[in-house]
Amino acid sequence: MFMHLIPLVSDDFAISSSMSSPSISSPSSGSSSSSPAIDPHSFSPDDRSNNDVTSKRGQIDKEKEAQRPMKRQRGQTLILVGSVELANQAQRAAERLLGEGWTVEVEQSKRHASGKADVTIATYQTLINPDRLAKFVPNRFELIIVDEAHHAAAHSYLRLLHYFNNSVRLPSSLEPFPSTAESPQIPIVGFTATFSRADQLALSSVFEEIVYHIDIRDLLEDGHLCDIKSTLVKAALNLDQVKMGNNGDYRTSSLAEKLDTDEVNELIVGTYLHKAANRRSTLIFCVDLAHVSNLTNAFRSAGIDARSISSASKADLRKETIAAFGRGEFPVLINCEIFTEGTDIPEIDCIILARPTKSRNLLVQMVGRGLRLSPKTGKEDCHLIDIVDSVGRANGMLVSPTLWGLTHEDMDEREREHQASQGSTSDPASDALEDYEITYVDLDDPFNVATDMRPVVERTTRNAWVACGKGRYILEAMGNGYLSIDPSPAESPAKFTITYRHAIPPELIQSRGRKTSPYGKPRVVGHADDLERAIQTGDKYAERTLGRDLFLQLSRYASWRRKPASEKALKLLLKLKGEENPGTLFDDRGRGRTVEISGQEVAVSGLTSGQVSSWLVGAKHGAKTFRSAQDRATQRAQAKAEAKAEKERLLKARNLPLPQSGSR
Repeated sequence: MFMHLIPLVSDDFAISSSMSSPSISSPSSGSSSSSPAIDPHSFSPDDRSNNDVTSKRGQIDKEKEAQRPMKRQRGQTLILVGSVELANQAQRAAERLLGEGWTVEVEQSKRHASGKADVTIATYQTLINPDRLAKFVPNRFELIIVDEAHHAAAHSYLRLLHYFNNSVRLPSSLEPFPSTAESPQIPIVGFTATFSRADQLALSSVFEEIVYHIDIRDLLEDGHLCDIKSTLVKAALNLDQVKMGNNGDYRTSSLAEKLDTDEVNELIVGTYLHKAANRRSTLIFCVDLAHVSNLTNAFRSAGIDARSISSASKADLRKETIAAFGRGEFPVLINCEIFTEGTDIPEIDCIILARPTKSRNLLVQMVGRGLRLSPKTGKEDCHLIDIVDSVGRANGMLVSPTLWGLTHEDMDEREREHQASQGSTSDPASDALEDYEITYVDLDDPFNVATDMRPVVERTTRNAWVACGKGRYILEAMGNGYLSIDPSPAESPAKFTITYRHAIPPELIQSRGRKTSPYGKPRVVGHADDLERAIQTGDKYAERTLGRDLFLQLSRYASWRRKPASEKALKLLLKLKGEENPGTLFDDRGRGRTVEISGQEVAVSGLTSGQVSSWLVGAKHGAKTFRSAQDRATQRAQAKAEAKAEKERLLKARNLPLPQSGSR
């Protein structure tokens, strides 16, 4: 989430602070009662204690003087950040946006600001030194901006902010910094994409009001962030055995024992080769420094130019590595605790989370590194690859789709015995995955007919609604019929109609003849203006009709969906796909058969009951036909384009200019 309190620069609003965070008031409606909307630099230092304006000729009529337009001078702004990288980013942004007419300085380590610049960017680590802070006179400033404002409740921040605004509440254990200013009340504005603190310290000690908030889901839908594609990698991590830290997340050393193994590292490399090798810039998050080193070596052993940085890296090397990564000089950058805040590398188009977490904040920070737009590199989306536990309950471990309803491919990972004795040759990708059999099938949209709406479905419901094309969605009711969401007729005031068709007992079907439908007449159960409400209506009706126990089995996370598909179901899938010899699961050489689903060639024996069920539901209710029609239309368009290009080429060849006279 974002806490964006007020715009940086605004001529339409005056800023006031009754306590510590700013409220906003319009000049036309009156400013805040606690602080007038007047620039403190509109007067000279000698005049500031007296609001009466005088001249050499004596007393001026105050009423006439008050009516004169006041010449407003520029006040100073302080931007408080938490790292060298953030300071550099803020400096570049300020200089680019403000132009040459503004002075921008940095107070950080060996860089010393004058204390008089229009905009000063300072790291809190440097500014908590009283000798460095003293040159910044509070009353010269009009605004304090706190980047990554969720840190503002920490003691180091509280003392600094109290120095500029004494309404910031200090705990009794903290002494304020000495100040020459009396009761400074400089407005404080905070920006953050992390809306809470793991230690539960209240931000209300600094900020009074959240002026603006927008969810990442809305930013994605409005096009301010790039689209995201998510893949879950299920591995036997047994995270239930990992010890917990005081912050409520996994203890790093204990987590590393489960993640930093040859098997898991090989799985990560193999997943990258299978799913992300064509990505320009992949950023990987590891558990600790040893994990960074080991995973980097695993990538290099597979022939991939992977580099790494960590808190142990020298500043110059870190800076150059980041710059080279942004330029696309190498495809994979592996890090630990470096890129969780404020990283500005919009070219990142793939994130691999090789460190599971229970922290919503940490997950938001890691995923957020890949969501920035990058038109210059042609970035269309960011592929998020998330390593999750397929065995333990993981004690509430957060994975990306639970945050924003992101679309994901369900990636099942099953251990199998090592087949080295076969001695078969293979590419690096299969070598890296020699101990694993992996399939990629999307549960909610197996025919890829509704990619734009999958995020809506996944954030709205846990149930396995299947997209069938033309705006239709089906929820199979465990042999009791099905619920359908369909676009309403044009004359209907509602956009969607929800219907239920109950299943007819088999004995009645047989008595009515072979062509009798296995379902009763459709019963309209509701209407809705949007897909989200339509799904909610369908879910409520299903629970009321089927009962709680059966309703829980409709979930796409139900345990039965993870079990291997039955032989009968697999043969039916092969038959509906039009495969030769659908009655057998083996090819002529006795090897397990493969089948193409969602554009991926997958092993039939690796498909789960949930994957096959979703495919069969989609095929039965029109998705297969709709997908085939789309494919034929695409092929016709491609053939037409190729024919046009060939015609233009032949015409161009026929109209080549004649040789010049006298040429040889």
